[in-house]
Amino acid sequence: MAQLIKLDEYASRYEYDLKRYTSQFTRLKREKWYYLENEWRQRQLVESEPNDELDDEDTDWFATEPNKFVQLFQKMKRKMYTKEAELLEEDLDEEEKQLPSFPATLEALKQQFLEETFHSQLRWASTSLLEESRMHPKYKWDEWLRTFVTQIPDNYLLMYKPVFFIKNAPIQLDIVLLSPTEVYCITLLEGTKNSVFSVSSERFWLEYIEKKQKKRLSPLITLNRTTSLVGPILKKAGSTLPVKKVVLATDGFFDLQAQGHSVEYIDKRRIASWMEKLKRHSSPLKKNQVMAAEALLAHCQTVAIPREPDEEILIDEEPLK
Repeated sequence: MAQLIKLDEYASRYEYDLKRYTSQFTRLKREKWYYLENEWRQRQLVESEPNDELDDEDTDWFATEPNKFVQLFQKMKRKMYTKEAELLEEDLDEEEKQLPSFPATLEALKQQFLEETFHSQLRWASTSLLEESRMHPKYKWDEWLRTFVTQIPDNYLLMYKPVFFIKNAPIQLDIVLLSPTEVYCITLLEGTKNSVFSVSSERFWLEYIEKKQKKRLSPLITLNRTTSLVGPILKKAGSTLPVKKVVLATDGFFDLQAQGHSVEYIDKRRIASWMEKLKRHSSPLKKNQVMAAEALLAHCQTVAIPREPDEEILIDEEPLK
């Protein structure tokens, strides 16, 4: 899952210590899936065996105390992690506690886990240990935010509709996706299903819907604005990551007669293969990537209010290993 390091102008844990929280998230997610899958397989084994072959002790273990395995694991982890890590894990567990039962198939379990972790990502991207922001409900149902977060690996860092503060003015951008080797500036082009966009260098494009056509403001305007801000920030920070421009037509197609070489146009025919290409990037997080992300986060605007104080929360300042 891509790590959502900035959403809109909301408080983000990643802003305060990017290195720490990227590794924290990856570890907790991996451990949670390991024990969730383990418990699911244990339940499958029990349900597949005849009841008369189980002794009373085993029957009581699974039938009357279905969460005993998880409780034992929680006790072990409380000895291992600091109060801060426990707080982070509570966020990952929050959605799961509301679920009544395990799904019947492993694939369904994976989808359920992705859904839970997506909501946890939204929480991480709208709260820090000391602040919280009021997230607009639309982001819970944003199809492309969900797609980027759940379908792209952990080694990608995602900034979704971030608000930059440049020259004393807030400017909302589109999507910035940092891979280990490059930075993608992405503009989504939404339109009528199966419509065709005539690509042009002009201020307005034409969208063809069956036998009708209408003018659309060129997505290159917002895309160029994003790259004109991102590029200089990265250069000043000493980043050598190349910046790539992408226009993504979510439901339609491109007429590429006037296609340029500086922009990659991904339409309905190529979305699946493009996403698959991103997934195949197996390189771990890179120092240059993290440095670039930190530089961009430093220019973001954040609107938040203080979180309710909790006397039991202790911030572990132990340096990363």
